[in-house]
Amino acid sequence: MSAPRMTVTLIIPTLDEVDAIGGVLKEIPAGVIDEVLVVDGHSTDGTPDLVRRLGYRVVEQPGRGYGDAIAAGFRHARGDVAVLADADGSYTLDDIPHLLAAVAAGADVALGSRYLPASGSEDDTLVRRVGNAGFTFLIRWLFGVPSSDVLFFYAAMRRRVFETITPSSTGFEYIVEFLIRARRAGFRFAEIPSAERKRTAGRSKVNALLDGLRILRVMAREALR
Repeated sequence: MSAPRMTVTLIIPTLDEVDAIGGVLKEIPAGVIDEVLVVDGHSTDGTPDLVRRLGYRVVEQPGRGYGDAIAAGFRHARGDVAVLADADGSYTLDDIPHLLAAVAAGADVALGSRYLPASGSEDDTLVRRVGNAGFTFLIRWLFGVPSSDVLFFYAAMRRRVFETITPSSTGFEYIVEFLIRARRAGFRFAEIPSAERKRTAGRSKVNALLDGLRILRVMAREALR
């Protein structure tokens, strides 16, 4: 008898993405996702109402920030595996089966990367590309995180990972803290190529300078642990 299929929760943080989220939800691959959680961070543009009209569950984020939204999604997830995706239309959701295949093959955390062969990005600026390359190099060198694209948190992970790793960060820097702690805990990583598209609507919530400083602060704190 074959082992039962892993159940999968898709977590999508939102903040004022009413013009993009509908298209993202339509792209969810059929027959793969068992539960969809749209975690809303106090949108004022009607995003939660649209999501509910489309028949999907909305989790109201208690605090603020990207990391706080992901943590809220983890707390509500019922699946054996959680997949993280953005609400701006930039992720290629057809890659979800490839992330899940990497987990089924033995990875605890499977990450998408824009910098592997057969991937790429339509939304990279010079500042973002240089910054990401620098952070990726430092995090690989200092902490041994086996990722070629540490700031692209298109990920699938087993329940034991997100129940074990509980970062204190609430903003974009949550990604770095999560990956460092998952590596220290001995979880197995895998990567797949994944192309990033331009966001379909709205504006980015990432501030390159402020978020970069917060990431450096997290790295310094984790290096001293």
